Amino acid sequence: MIAAVLLALAVLVIYAPALRNGFVWDDQALILRDPLIRSWRLIWEGFQHFLFTDVTASNFYRPLQRLSYTIDYAIFFESPVGYHLSSILCHASAAIALFLFAGEFLRGCEVAENRRVTIAFVSALVWAIHPVQSAAVVYVSGRADPLSACFGFLALYLILRMFRGQGRAKWILGFVAAACFLGSALSKEMGLVFLPLALLLALVAGDRKSLLGAIGIGLCVVIAYLSLRLPAEKLAPPPVPSMPPFVRAVVVTRAIAEYAGLLVFPWHLRMERDVETHPFGFVRASLTAASWRELQTLLGLVLIVSGVIAVWRSRRHREIFVPLLLGLISYLPISGIVPLNATVAEHWLYLPSAFLFIGAVAALSLSGGRSLYVCLTIWLIFLSGRTLVRTFDWKDERTFLSRTIADGGDSARMLINLGDLELSEGHLESARVDLERALQKEPDNPLARLNLAAVKLKARDFPSARLLLQKVTQPAELRAKAEETLAVLESRESGMINLMRLRLAARLGPPNWEIEQRYIKALVDSGFIAKGVTELRVCLSLAPYRGETWLMMSELLSKINRPNEAAIALAQAEARDVHLQARLAR
Repeated sequence: MIAAVLLALAVLVIYAPALRNGFVWDDQALILRDPLIRSWRLIWEGFQHFLFTDVTASNFYRPLQRLSYTIDYAIFFESPVGYHLSSILCHASAAIALFLFAGEFLRGCEVAENRRVTIAFVSALVWAIHPVQSAAVVYVSGRADPLSACFGFLALYLILRMFRGQGRAKWILGFVAAACFLGSALSKEMGLVFLPLALLLALVAGDRKSLLGAIGIGLCVVIAYLSLRLPAEKLAPPPVPSMPPFVRAVVVTRAIAEYAGLLVFPWHLRMERDVETHPFGFVRASLTAASWRELQTLLGLVLIVSGVIAVWRSRRHREIFVPLLLGLISYLPISGIVPLNATVAEHWLYLPSAFLFIGAVAALSLSGGRSLYVCLTIWLIFLSGRTLVRTFDWKDERTFLSRTIADGGDSARMLINLGDLELSEGHLESARVDLERALQKEPDNPLARLNLAAVKLKARDFPSARLLLQKVTQPAELRAKAEETLAVLESRESGMINLMRLRLAARLGPPNWEIEQRYIKALVDSGFIAKGVTELRVCLSLAPYRGETWLMMSELLSKINRPNEAAIALAQAEARDVHLQARLAR
């Protein structure tokens, strides 16, 4: 109990500055614009949709992450402090669950009690305060990681208890473990990796009944998960760029070196990293960057060989060997072997690093002397300080983007986001510079073209804006935004609203409420209120969960003197947003 309290206090103290942070990046979409988190009545509806409503489609089916936001929204409305507190508490709970699992696993390895508690506590402490986890804790949209890990570690703890349980208790432990495995998978897809981890633990236990029980639980969890995921509404996300097998092997090797550096000395931190080689001619800077990447490939090969040797030599010490195997299994999905939306990301280490730290601390407890313990203490102090400082990088959108770019994360996506922020604040010249830099990195990026066209439009450079917009043809959701912006451009030029172009924008791509809203308002401003009502009915047939649609319907029905229907629509809006009146007052 003392160890659990100390872990929770360590997390709360180190991450306390994050309570003053705001919403950044994907928080805008997942919290401020997601209509499915705004009412208890929409909880089941949230299980029927993938994440990112009204923005780029995704493969992320995470209904429990959305449910956690529903709870936060009900309590805190749109105050960031409450959401950050919930994320910090999730991380603290995951650290305690890891401590419980590590202690139970070491008990099965017949490790002496004092050594067992020390290993479990130190490994959980290192994992909890390591700055590489900050992207999953300080970033509200990263909550899927601690939520999934909390359920997953608890499930492994319960299944180890089940292996040595008897009678009715064994069944109860198995049932609760299955529920936790399912909760982990519904929090984040990575949670499914806990099932093969449980099978490995059953094999290590050497009990046939334990193995059969783990297989049975795994099958039940997979069936339940697929029965929820497969019927859910999903839009096809953009395809991940293909990569030749040989190049992928090189990237996998480099990723190992990159991750090793992050774990040992996490100084330069940013959410996403690119370990591919991007030559830009035969200039000195390009050749130097390419050379460093080749050295990183060699280092990755050395680390792979060294890791294999270390695991093989530890096979006689189960408390070291098994955690290293668990870490390897949980690392494979994020190693780059399969295509992902980045080559390296810090928060992907959230789960594998936990098992690696257990094995490393167990090895240190066998061979460590006073000097090693002193080094470990100094390293822990460094980790705590680095994590504390890292929390300030997420203060607000501008701080997050500018520091990420300054620290080497100047990807096209980050530059586009910074340009969009500059545009929203009216800094047209800064926005133009950022977006043109993004286009230099990715000349055919449609989002960069779209946002640069918006900059040109605000600067009243209509010919340049039109030329950029006409080049945005794919994907469909961005073409829809391009058509909408063209309608705005034509309105600025002629003073006339092109309803046909707005209607086309509303019909292109997946449903987008912002475009629909603009089209309906244009209909109303042009005197076609009845057509606006008809359009709203179409929107409600597709997305009856959206409170804003019901609210607009109430307003239009009031305008055409249908008060009873307007009152019903308003009641429907209030039922779908527990803070509707507060939102209207603000």
